[in-house]
Amino acid sequence: METDRKHQSPETEMVEVLDREGKPLAVLSATEAHRQSLPHRAVLALLFDQGGRLALTRRALTEPLYPGRWELPARGHIRPGEAASDAARRLAERRFPQGLGALTPHSSLKAGEDTDFEALSVFRCPLRCDENDEELLLVSREELSALADEHRELFAPWVVYALKEGVLFPEKEREVGTQKS
Repeated sequence: METDRKHQSPETEMVEVLDREGKPLAVLSATEAHRQSLPHRAVLALLFDQGGRLALTRRALTEPLYPGRWELPARGHIRPGEAASDAARRLAERRFPQGLGALTPHSSLKAGEDTDFEALSVFRCPLRCDENDEELLLVSREELSALADEHRELFAPWVVYALKEGVLFPEKEREVGTQKS
């Protein structure tokens, strides 16, 4: 019987470490890849409601890093041999088992200190969700920018980094938000 890898610990979760060109080089535990600051494959699925607001969820208070902070709910490692789109769907469905639309490629972020050495493939996905979910925060670009400027400590660092890098919201939405009336 196959073990449920949904709840694997970083000690047993395996990742593909990448060479300088971004090609898989070796398979190591996620813990070892992070300990050695080795670039490895990961994915981020950005989930948006019908109004174009980005979904954020609160990290558990038991998390070793950044407990209780708001984060992107579908971010994690790609398993060895797994397609990035499959990993994005797997991670998004973990938090939202129903109510997801089609996944589309969006952008990428290079591995480095700001991404915890994760080379992130970024996808977008529409989300049908309960707005009364207390563990869910739906924010526009303007709301998230203001909150991050004034209360950066409320967010996991990768949320602020991805916002700064311009990958959280589509270009068209940013242009509309900056037009003067």
